[in-house]
Amino acid sequence: MTAKRRILAFEIGTFFTRYVVFEDGRMGIPGTIATPVDSVESFYQALAHIVNGQRAPLDGIAMSVPGFIDVSKQVAVTAGALGMLYKHEIGKELQEYLDKPVPTWMENDANCAAMAEKLSGNAVKLDDFALITIDTGIGGALFLDGRIRRGKDWRAGELGMMIPNYETGGFNTMQNYLSTIVLAEDYAKEFDVPTGSIVPATLFRRLDEPRVRKIVDEWIDYLAIAIFNTAAATDPECILLGGGICREQQLLPMVNAALDRIPQWGDFRTSVKRCRHTNNAGLIGAYYAFETEVGGLTDVPIR
Repeated sequence: MTAKRRILAFEIGTFFTRYVVFEDGRMGIPGTIATPVDSVESFYQALAHIVNGQRAPLDGIAMSVPGFIDVSKQVAVTAGALGMLYKHEIGKELQEYLDKPVPTWMENDANCAAMAEKLSGNAVKLDDFALITIDTGIGGALFLDGRIRRGKDWRAGELGMMIPNYETGGFNTMQNYLSTIVLAEDYAKEFDVPTGSIVPATLFRRLDEPRVRKIVDEWIDYLAIAIFNTAAATDPECILLGGGICREQQLLPMVNAALDRIPQWGDFRTSVKRCRHTNNAGLIGAYYAFETEVGGLTDVPIR
């Protein structure tokens, strides 16, 4: 009887780290721990505790990590808000804390989201697509000519760094206009309430209120600009929108209406869809990355 192939995937987040075992492509039940941020040693110890506690041997460890990830050297050039991981060879250094060595691979988190969509989401049949992730930060990924485009310094697809409004906004990037924090801050300013009391997605359920509608419309306009610029630069078959707020039913119709108001959209028009994967995108994408880059598989199973 052939032994089952077991890959442990980690999705490293600013506040929480999620993990799950894929057994011959079948995804188990994810677990969650608070991401240790006091030192790199405590971070490795926490991951090693999960690895060493597995009931059966692992064939690999896959990691979705924020920041600029040099996949050739498996180095976190940056790691988003996780400053203790900057410049660290995470996969190699983690080995020192494991009972037995296990092959590892790590990839940028937005790239993992794109890989998840390619594996079993809304991009399965596509060779050229872009992905924009919208949360407290703005991320992005480019999947072009059948593979992830990483760039010479592992920075390709950083769509949140586009400068959309130089004349009045100076060098503010798309993140300064499009993060969900901005949406909450605009609401808090308009209604004189604490920013922390606002759940941005709920504003889409109050669009019949003129003051709320104005806030959301302005935010949607910037999302349309981000989509247009991405389409003009990459000419993709599709642009996927990820992040919890993109699950709101009113979002896509509003985005399409805003795009239609851009005179040049007709020249670059492409399909705009939601991501299929939301909560588990990082885990699925990390698994996909490991199997294609380390496992050498071209037909990656997923169930």
